[in-house]
Amino acid sequence: MKQQASLLGLYAISPCHVGSGSSVGVVDLPIQRERHTNWPVIQASGMKGALRAHFERFKNAIKDKPAEETFKNITELVFGAETQKGDHAGSLSVGDVKILAFPMRSNIAPFVWITCPAVLQRLNRDLALAGRKPMDLSGLKVDSGKALWIGDAIQDGSILLEDMEVRATGKLALSGDAARLFAKADRLLVVDDEVFNYGVSHCTSVMAQIKINQATGTTETGSLRYQEELPADTLMYTVIFWGDSRDEKASLQADAIRGYIEKEVVAGHIQIGGDETLGRGLFELDWC
Repeated sequence: MKQQASLLGLYAISPCHVGSGSSVGVVDLPIQRERHTNWPVIQASGMKGALRAHFERFKNAIKDKPAEETFKNITELVFGAETQKGDHAGSLSVGDVKILAFPMRSNIAPFVWITCPAVLQRLNRDLALAGRKPMDLSGLKVDSGKALWIGDAIQDGSILLEDMEVRATGKLALSGDAARLFAKADRLLVVDDEVFNYGVSHCTSVMAQIKINQATGTTETGSLRYQEELPADTLMYTVIFWGDSRDEKASLQADAIRGYIEKEVVAGHIQIGGDETLGRGLFELDWC
């Protein structure tokens, strides 16, 4: 099967809750996190499900539908059968949505974004996987308490991040697809891995949720729960591979599928995760 790859940048317009189930900790409903890094992540199954739901809504909204029988089954041709009874898999492969830059309160602006060398190195591996030119990270090192700044909105000096202080001591230049993925983060700092880990582990949003008894107008006993959310303005990305349709009876080429989704179906925004009716999980998309 012929394979093509796209990079998809995601900018959180609203807070996002993609849950990992209940917890016995202080936060009743935590977000999904990587096991080995504890960084926020949206698992591939959730991203693929959001793409499929968006695709299906777009397809159903078309008034002048093609007469071909293929159009009725185009969702299964692209994303695979909904049940195990299907005789073919989908034509695209969706990766996990990984953290790219995280917003944190600061004294130099309402907030700044932070990333770290470990994130940049992992991005480099994904760039190579997608057939793109990696960044030159040779010699990249950020000492404890120090930071590098990207762009022109930040200069050398002391910067407060929540209750921590770092000192910006130089500039890092990005180019190519990496620069495009970071383009919306115009106040971006490269901090050391430990500071980044603290930010993504302890500076997410935690929202209290309750249920009101309509008869009494008071809170129902036991309804209080705390839900963790990925904050708005978070930057993430994923790698998507395109292939030809696996159904020999209704062949679709990878180029056609890729162009149709990137330019028409999923071209602006998408909703991912729970609490859709509360405006949660809205992302602005940028295909690279």
